[in-house]
Amino acid sequence: MKTTLNDLFISSARVIHLGYFHKGSLMWQRSNSPEGYEYSFYHSEQLGYFPKMPVIIQSNGLPWDIGNAYLLGQLEKPSLSNMRTLTARATHLKYYLQYLDDTEQHFLDLPKLYHERAPQKFRVFMSRVLDKHDFSAEHINNVLSTVAHFYTNIRYESLVPEESLGNKPFTHIKKSILTTNRVGLVRNIEVTSSDLKIKSSRRHSPSLGQLRDDGTLRPLSFEEQKIIFEAFRNEYASIELELMMKIALETGARQQTVCTLSISCVRAAYEKLENDAELDVAVITAGRRYKGDTKGGKLNRLFFSRKLIESLMVYIQSERAEHRRLHINSFYGDTNENYVFLTRSGNPYYTAQREITDRQDLKSALHISVPIIVPKSGQALRNELGRFISRIQKGNKSFKKFSFHDLRATMGMNIVRSFRIRGYPDSKIFDYVRQRLSHNNIRTTESYLNFDSDLSEFNEIQNEFGTIFFEGASDD
Repeated sequence: MKTTLNDLFISSARVIHLGYFHKGSLMWQRSNSPEGYEYSFYHSEQLGYFPKMPVIIQSNGLPWDIGNAYLLGQLEKPSLSNMRTLTARATHLKYYLQYLDDTEQHFLDLPKLYHERAPQKFRVFMSRVLDKHDFSAEHINNVLSTVAHFYTNIRYESLVPEESLGNKPFTHIKKSILTTNRVGLVRNIEVTSSDLKIKSSRRHSPSLGQLRDDGTLRPLSFEEQKIIFEAFRNEYASIELELMMKIALETGARQQTVCTLSISCVRAAYEKLENDAELDVAVITAGRRYKGDTKGGKLNRLFFSRKLIESLMVYIQSERAEHRRLHINSFYGDTNENYVFLTRSGNPYYTAQREITDRQDLKSALHISVPIIVPKSGQALRNELGRFISRIQKGNKSFKKFSFHDLRATMGMNIVRSFRIRGYPDSKIFDYVRQRLSHNNIRTTESYLNFDSDLSEFNEIQNEFGTIFFEGASDD
């Protein structure tokens, strides 16, 4: 079994989650009770509850006060995209607490000698971890980045006396980097990092037949896609799964975006197509202030064909979809604000940030009789996809498993291959793939254009080697 970061520590510190958390304050007053005082809790009038609030628990079973005070301070930060981000930070900080426990240090152990300060020693420890184990440098640096963010914020919010941080835990580093915007213009931007970051030349290289695009992806072959669409015709998939997969294959949208699209987005696209018979494509924008979530809230324009939008409208207006919207678990009910896709139990496949925000509005009429939220992160979709693949494999044992995210890479490679057949130059293909998949990194887009040639070269080498090997064997 692969080693995890948690396996490296003896400390039993952990992260738990509170399903229904209100932010507020305690008011203490004297009373006639045996204790001589009593307290009352007053929650903020401006905020509702936060679902799945992470809490860091120490080895002794008590909450880690300073770590949890830091997490509370992040709840209303505009830069915090969602509760999943907060959970990630809680987990990263928990690793730091485990290290402090195991080495019998305190987070304020900041002596005069710079290299003896707790966060600097943690950096050395994590550097050794990176050398000895198969962790990505990006993952390790995310942990260290959270530690730096923790110290910055407890100072900014005066959670500890200023003199306690007299010896700085780390050093800020400002540097200029080249970046390319969405239209291809290159410019310098200044970023702030810290000396806790580990420099590493380790880059995870994908296996043959795979791409790196926010994870290791395997583009499906044309034959595999034919098998999938035949399975759709044989009704191996639910209509929800079929439509979600078609969206991913046509637009390159990630699971999070597909699952959080609202009915209003599709209706607006449909109306635009209805008002202009010459249009064949409608654009739905996701991210930031729009109603479909994207990774990190990044703005993303999705291109839908007329046929797909019409199919989605037929589904939205069906009794099946309406029944799911009317389920007691459906927060938005039978309104345009609801998700396009819900499970049989009326829950979203992936909880949108807008729902978490809307549930915090105590004045919202939507709160009436709606159960407490249990945030969803796509497990129901993964389960449906697994069952779909299993049904295909019963009649085709050679059919390989794939993830929903692989459909994004499949869409990208479909563009590359179709454009090359039409004779488009690679420069034009590059621009189009980058725009449709919203790549920040040029290398990611380049990997799509090089994918077929890399695979072809490998196969040619293997064939030549096989010919030489077997010819030599026959001479013996």
